Amino acid sequence: MGWRLKSAQFKLLSALPGGPGLYNFLQEHVTRSTVATGLQIGHKVSVGLDFWAWLQAQGRSGQLTGGRLLDYGSGWHPTIPLLWYAFGNNWQTLVDITPNMDARKVNDAIKLFREIVSALNWSGRPWLKRLPEARAITGRQAGAALSHLGIEYCAPYRSVLRDRPEQYDVMICTQVMYYISKPALATLLKELYSCLKPGGLFHATIHFVGQFRDPFSRHGQYEHLSYSPETWEHWINSSLMSFNRLKGPDYRGAIEQAGFKLREFRLTAPTDADLAELRRARVHPCFSHYSEQNLAARGVFLVAEKP
Repeated sequence: MGWRLKSAQFKLLSALPGGPGLYNFLQEHVTRSTVATGLQIGHKVSVGLDFWAWLQAQGRSGQLTGGRLLDYGSGWHPTIPLLWYAFGNNWQTLVDITPNMDARKVNDAIKLFREIVSALNWSGRPWLKRLPEARAITGRQAGAALSHLGIEYCAPYRSVLRDRPEQYDVMICTQVMYYISKPALATLLKELYSCLKPGGLFHATIHFVGQFRDPFSRHGQYEHLSYSPETWEHWINSSLMSFNRLKGPDYRGAIEQAGFKLREFRLTAPTDADLAELRRARVHPCFSHYSEQNLAARGVFLVAEKP
């Protein structure tokens, strides 16, 4: 399904009484987009291994395995937290705006995760210390399915960030920040900063165009750049789904303004084909201050530190 059609559906559901509940039902039972698959779990494992490789190169992997971790926007499946548990971490907090995760999703993710990391050719085997085990749980609460792994689940997280100053050694935010408006992002980053211990690390990966790829559209992956800010907010974004359309310089600036010191800011550069597609696209003047490289970039891998 193309992103424009999804946006229209989200817009309609957000206007209906009980729309969020209906949306969750459709995801669970019709589109089944929240059901764990080997492909999804495997991709998230590879995302986690990218950060692990960075930590290894910097000699800071012990900060993750022996520290306190916070995963912001943990989604439906605790894949990357399972990876850190498997590498030896014993204290993690997962937070989300709404309780998307439940006990069945947790146990499904554990089963698929075990299959992936048990393969003899899995690249993370040298650091594998243990495998998470799924437990039979009465009820649907995700927290009960995670607590034996040293993982706390808080959704909705309410005042958790404000109530835990300088409690965490590492914070991770995987493919979440593009949903957050620029003003809200500034507030969130300040809260995350306050939760980190001095010397703590904040890591995020962000897609810039991946969510806008539509094989059935003639307009291509840069069509989202054609709308004015007013049109985007009025016709595309909704209370159920929104995209901020921020690019690399915006995230760099927001991270630094929150007080962090960037240790890595690695753009996934556009291909020649991406640049050619961008040049064919109609780009609204509100994006004129970005370079072609920043407009066409596919995403960013960043690590920042609290001084």
